[in-house]
Amino acid sequence: MSTQGRGHGAGVARYMVVAALLTFVAPVAAQDANAWRAPFAAGQQARADGDHAAYAGEMAEVVRTMPAGHLNRPFAQYHAARGAALLADTTAAVAFLRQAWDEGIEALMISFAEFDSAFDAISDSREFRHVMGLAAEMEFSVQSLGGSVHLIRGAGSNVVAQVGGDGLLLVDTGYAPALTALRHALGGLSGGRVARLILTHPHEDHMGSAAALGAAANMLAHPGTTEAMREPYVFMEGVEMPPKSQTAYPDSEIASDTAFVSNGEEVRVAVTPAHTGADLVVYFTESRVAHFGDTYLAGNPMMFPGNEDADAFLDNLESLLDSMHPGRSS
Repeated sequence: MSTQGRGHGAGVARYMVVAALLTFVAPVAAQDANAWRAPFAAGQQARADGDHAAYAGEMAEVVRTMPAGHLNRPFAQYHAARGAALLADTTAAVAFLRQAWDEGIEALMISFAEFDSAFDAISDSREFRHVMGLAAEMEFSVQSLGGSVHLIRGAGSNVVAQVGGDGLLLVDTGYAPALTALRHALGGLSGGRVARLILTHPHEDHMGSAAALGAAANMLAHPGTTEAMREPYVFMEGVEMPPKSQTAYPDSEIASDTAFVSNGEEVRVAVTPAHTGADLVVYFTESRVAHFGDTYLAGNPMMFPGNEDADAFLDNLESLLDSMHPGRSS
């Protein structure tokens, strides 16, 4: 038997055991917080080699060993579901997707499966269609942050809305599948008419509904966001969403720090190239609330290679600290 053959067999064995126990195994006692790293690296290599069974098995092991609440668990669960789908194992693939949904770290990440050819073998199954339809059942919570500013949780990233006679000022939109739930939440805030929309950076969990909500609003974003919208959105290698329609393009671009008045309150927008190279921070001066997008996360600063700027990250924190609301729930 060749070396590749032995790896394939081991991958099948590990995949079958871990997938079968996915929803039933208790958390590993005294769990090693870094135990997932080795199987993740092995899984990525198996994926590159086209060894679907080993890919599925290693990523299932990542899910088993990664601590609950870890920021990267949704990515691991997606990979595990993807590997199972490549083996046409509907039950295991859907179980991993459902686990990601139920844990809620970033539940709507599973929506990328709709654009992923790895799921083609199971895409017509009743179980897969059901889990993909869960977004239609979502309900968002709305929390007053003081003054006229409210926090809307559940869209994938936190959405901030300022209410007043000028109409709603919205910061970010969340994922596109959450649009119905977001509209319902906005409907309880001054009728839900969005007058201004600010996008903090060009990631789908922050701008997914830009076209729908920005069509009748004055949309503002960094020039890098506009540029990114014109290209396919790459979630991971081999998983792409088409470019945004022109209705999603910002009306105004913010390339340097600026300020304006909305609903009687000064709103400052700072350019903070620390996470993607096209980041904005929005600060409501009287309400004393800042939306940092993903330049500040509850778990760790997440900076993408080629765009990271640690000094800028620290400088921005010092200049805008008061009431912070991270781009994801804390």
